[in-house]
Amino acid sequence: MLNVKECKLGFNECVKALIERIKSSSAEVFAIIDHSENAKKVGLNLEPTIVIYFGNPRVGTLLMLENRHVAYELPLRFLVWSENGIVKIGYRKPSKVGGEYNIRNGELLEKMDKLMESLLSNL
Repeated sequence: MLNVKECKLGFNECVKALIERIKSSSAEVFAIIDHSENAKKVGLNLEPTIVIYFGNPRVGTLLMLENRHVAYELPLRFLVWSENGIVKIGYRKPSKVGGEYNIRNGELLEKMDKLMESLLSNL
């Protein structure tokens, strides 16, 4: 299940703020998938929906060294969407994902949780 947070900003402002925060942290943005734009290309209408993929290879690799299957969950991501004019951000806590893959490095997972929380603070 996703953790969902409502954002006080408009959709574009929210996406921009998240990208800027990620870039100014220890992580980097790897990809941005605009599902609403892709839907438009095939004649379908989808309210604004974007996924931002981000992470730090040094950190992700440490997790994959414990269990390669966790690579399926990486990089980290935020789902940002607008629903009836309300902007929402969905994400999974790394500690929860790590538990599903029996990752034992709880300290690292806790740091990843804190990074995600800090990226989302005051949005």
